[in-house]
Amino acid sequence: MAKQKQKSGSAQGAALPAKRPGGMAIAAAWPVHEVLLSANWTQPEELVAVLIARRSPNSGKVAVASLLVDLACLGVKSAQVRLHKDVADYNSGLRAHIVKLIPMVPADFNLVVKIVMTGLAYAEKLGFKPDPVFIQAMPLLAGANLDACPTPIKTGGPEGKPFFVNGPYDDVDKVIAQLRRAVGDGNFHYLIGAGPDTPFVADDDVWE
Repeated sequence: MAKQKQKSGSAQGAALPAKRPGGMAIAAAWPVHEVLLSANWTQPEELVAVLIARRSPNSGKVAVASLLVDLACLGVKSAQVRLHKDVADYNSGLRAHIVKLIPMVPADFNLVVKIVMTGLAYAEKLGFKPDPVFIQAMPLLAGANLDACPTPIKTGGPEGKPFFVNGPYDDVDKVIAQLRRAVGDGNFHYLIGAGPDTPFVADDDVWE
């Protein structure tokens, strides 16, 4: 694949929630315990894995959200939320599951929330909604200062255009139809594979 050009995205318009719905609302006031980010998150078109954990100073319970963010097109593709009884339970629970699957590194809280909100805003402009579970994770993002993070967050793929790479649970026809409505033919790229034995199908421009 030829070298791809990208343009910077922005979290503008993706405000943090004023209301904090769901059972995790109380955790919005808990101190941040740990923030992890996929080690290769700056690689072009890579899905970004995020883990944010907050710990109660009273009970010791740990609330954690794990998010998978597609900065190239779909935004928050998946979300998991758990409440662990203590740090040991957290370390052997959702945290252990994520770090086993994806190389993760400690990260700045403001940076991670900026990544999530930038991906969310970009996808919303294209007409895509986040995983419904994301609403439960929103309290764990509370208090971030996006302006305090100078790191630019790039969105889109080749030429800065939306770039859709399907996963096993994506409705390909629905996504392509929405991209056509949002930006029109020729203004987005895609790379589609139906299974391990099926070759990828791509629009011609993605290889140029």
